[in-house]
Amino acid sequence: MSVQAGTGGIPLDSNTNDTLSALTNKEAHFEAVLIALRLVSSKAELLGNHQGLAEVVSTHLANKKPEVVAAAVRSLGSLGEVGARYADHVAAVIWWPNASVRLAAVETLGRFGRAAARHASKLVKVASDPKLQDDDLKVAAVAALGKVGGDITQVPSVASLLSDKSPYVQGAACLTLTSLGPFAEEHAQSIAEKLQQDETRLAAATALAKLPAGSAKPFVKDIVSKALCDVDPETREAALEVLSKAEVDYVLAECAGLLTEMLKHEHPGVRACVALCFSRFGEKAVAAAEEIAKLLEDSEEDLAWLPLHLGGARGREPPERRKPRCAAVLALGAMRAEEHAAAVQELLDDGDWEVRSCTLEALAGYSTSDADLIERIAALLDDDTYAVRAKACFLLGKVNATNQADRLSEMLTDKSQAVRREAALALGKFGDAAATYAYEVACLLLTDPSGRVRSAAARALAGLGESGRPYASAVALQLTDVDPETRSEACLSLGHMGPYGLAFAEELERVMQDHLVHPPEVKASAKQALILLGRLQEAVEDDSKPIPSVVKAAMATPAQT
Repeated sequence: MSVQAGTGGIPLDSNTNDTLSALTNKEAHFEAVLIALRLVSSKAELLGNHQGLAEVVSTHLANKKPEVVAAAVRSLGSLGEVGARYADHVAAVIWWPNASVRLAAVETLGRFGRAAARHASKLVKVASDPKLQDDDLKVAAVAALGKVGGDITQVPSVASLLSDKSPYVQGAACLTLTSLGPFAEEHAQSIAEKLQQDETRLAAATALAKLPAGSAKPFVKDIVSKALCDVDPETREAALEVLSKAEVDYVLAECAGLLTEMLKHEHPGVRACVALCFSRFGEKAVAAAEEIAKLLEDSEEDLAWLPLHLGGARGREPPERRKPRCAAVLALGAMRAEEHAAAVQELLDDGDWEVRSCTLEALAGYSTSDADLIERIAALLDDDTYAVRAKACFLLGKVNATNQADRLSEMLTDKSQAVRREAALALGKFGDAAATYAYEVACLLLTDPSGRVRSAAARALAGLGESGRPYASAVALQLTDVDPETRSEACLSLGHMGPYGLAFAEELERVMQDHLVHPPEVKASAKQALILLGRLQEAVEDDSKPIPSVVKAAMATPAQT
């Protein structure tokens, strides 16, 4: 038997096929088998399961070499749903005497997720084994339990691991408890105690963030004093999530003084996150505006995230979580601190593009009707950085700067899809004031390669009122667009086009009733469009145009909100 891989038309070179052939060659040296299994792991998505590749891999679970068994287990984990069919076989090797095999089996069960839920009790048994000295295996077993989805009967066993001698096992237990049902709330106190240890702080903060709102209320002081001021960016992020779910008045009453003092922390990432925390409190935190405004001169940056980002293990950290100046300007905007409005506006000319971008976002909270300020914002449509241009388009639309419609129409041809999208949405908000540019928006709808831009153009045409309605046929063409968001926006756009949209009621009905092509959100939009058209038709005095039966049927069904 030879192993042939289904690759969706992608040819495999002869070296790959020769390597895979070792899996079915009983005379192959175990090192050749190892190489073949590792190839399956690294190219699992490409190789697929043609001619029973997973079945062939599973036969190596009976190999006498522990290295081969461990590699076979990990290969099955890489094969996803196909490999999960052999979850029972993988679970059987959990009790191997070899540590690497047991670790591979436990981690692979976790990768199988719910498909391996029936083996949750085995994972609990491994994690709770008092004779087991391998902390890595314990941590993997607890983490896998959270992924496969245990039940409430395992909560006491996992909770007991919060007192394990290994802080890493304790951390894994914190996270897994939150996936075992509502009874995890009963252990919030024990989880919060882990905020005191450096090794378990991230896990504890993350676990508290996953608990229902209000569960972490008694521990907000510890979150602020321990997690929010941690040097690790992920720990601070988890702390911000916990605080964002807590009652603003309670947090300010308990921690306002401490938070204000932390604005002077020696670590720039901490200062940034504290300012960002104040931004989420909005106008209720305006008393801290004076101290926050001092950070507008703070040019430091936390670079702790950079090594992981360069290694591909972490995305780019948002500027407001690593640059105090960015966080401060957002906080002042959220507070609507008018006494610092001039200082915020000055940052529109800052040399750092991330500061300029955050400043535009902050200005959305202020009154920006001043003509000179509008011109300064419009000048940023020529910025070298696409993120700044996009934010400028958004802000001009938000403040209804109709005198900048010409400039925004030029941005419809920007090389960045983010800019084109925001420009189209801004013009749509101008209504009749941007009627001249309905043709340009319609062209964008029909020709832009980006689904997000096409969906924005569809929405904009509906917003342009009478000038956008003649392009209803162009909008209707997007009911078959490959992008679901575009189809959804096309439905809603037709719903706002009155008699012009009514001409496509039959097409909307087909979308609403299609259970094969269109996802639920698209069908819901089609239904909403039909209801809107029915209501608009009732106001039309032309009795010669009857209401289609599909519209009447949609009107009889309650709209989904």
